[in-house]
Amino acid sequence: MHIMIVAPASSGQLYPQAARRLGMRTTVITTGRDVYALPENVRALIDDIRLVSTLSLPEVRATARRVHRERPVQAVVAGDEFAVPVTAAIAAELGVDGLDPADAQVVRDKSAMRARLHSAGVRAPAFVVASSEEEAADAGEKVGYPCVIKPSGMVGTIGVRRADGRRDLIDGYRRIASETLPLAEQLPDSTVVVEQYLRGQEFSAEGYVRHGQATILAITEKRLGPEPYFQQQGHIVRPATEVPGHEAVADYMDQVTKTLGLRTGAFHAEYRVTDDGPTLIEIGARMAGDHIAEMVETVTGLSLAEASLAASAGVPCPAPATPAAAVAGIHFVTEPSLAGRRYTELRGWDEALRIRGVRGAEISIPAGQPIPDRQDLRSRIGHLMFTADGYTDAVRLRQALLERISVVV
Repeated sequence: MHIMIVAPASSGQLYPQAARRLGMRTTVITTGRDVYALPENVRALIDDIRLVSTLSLPEVRATARRVHRERPVQAVVAGDEFAVPVTAAIAAELGVDGLDPADAQVVRDKSAMRARLHSAGVRAPAFVVASSEEEAADAGEKVGYPCVIKPSGMVGTIGVRRADGRRDLIDGYRRIASETLPLAEQLPDSTVVVEQYLRGQEFSAEGYVRHGQATILAITEKRLGPEPYFQQQGHIVRPATEVPGHEAVADYMDQVTKTLGLRTGAFHAEYRVTDDGPTLIEIGARMAGDHIAEMVETVTGLSLAEASLAASAGVPCPAPATPAAAVAGIHFVTEPSLAGRRYTELRGWDEALRIRGVRGAEISIPAGQPIPDRQDLRSRIGHLMFTADGYTDAVRLRQALLERISVVV
């Protein structure tokens, strides 16, 4: 069994180990730069690495053809969000199961995603597409206030903000249009989505699709920073069946995945539970980042990467092991008041590492470096991962981490 992985980054770098466990041969196509750099422990698990200069479809397609001629491929999976369209195109060309290229474009474009859901009668926020400052400003009158403005094809809450009036939409549009920091060779363009603000708790469903049938393994509760931004500052992950209302979520996500054409492989679906029920914010045809995929295995005993590969390759899904913990979580250290400034110390960091349940930690922005003036994934200073025996304990532990660590100027 030969698996091709396109541009593995973040959780996509779990695929080589999952393939090794399943006895599959792996070929990775990647630039090997920036977010796509492969750590040595990941490289050691890959049978064949093919480096490309860019992730453009012509170059990746030509490389994939050569690989397939040398050793036929049985499945192709996307290693991150931006690789979804090219992966779909390659799968179609090689004749293996995967997302239809047209559906891949819909899944990547938030406006097309919402339009298809509306057309099928599946609950989704009202929205307007805008390609100019004036169009964005006018959109608020159509969808109502408060509303949300966001790029049509970004990730990590980059450029996403709540708007309570016309001025907010203008400022939001200008900031998105002027964004210059690329993420995986991508930049927000001048096309934005202005959509209805969904009131309710935010979650994400982590699962996979096999033969068109969606399975949700776990549900992630989001802990967000202060609005008008939606920076994700923490996650609490539980087995799906342990989350109240999971039946309605499963039914709704089955409608969503079928409507959007997801028929095999991993998905990560962010939604809010509104008065009308679960309502999709967006869905990705890939595993979640932020270490969520690892936490899914912690609480379910089943590797989402293995389950997704098995589904894509059409082989039996492995049986789950005994879960390592009932609940898993992650806390991101942030300090919005210091955006654009430097800090000197993470006070309480060492003490926090000794708290019972803390399993790992990393500092992303060392003391002395500027904190990006963006309330999204780029301004997270560090993170701590933890496990707990129950949901209440997990909430308390994250609160203890929040209170224990302070960012000192």
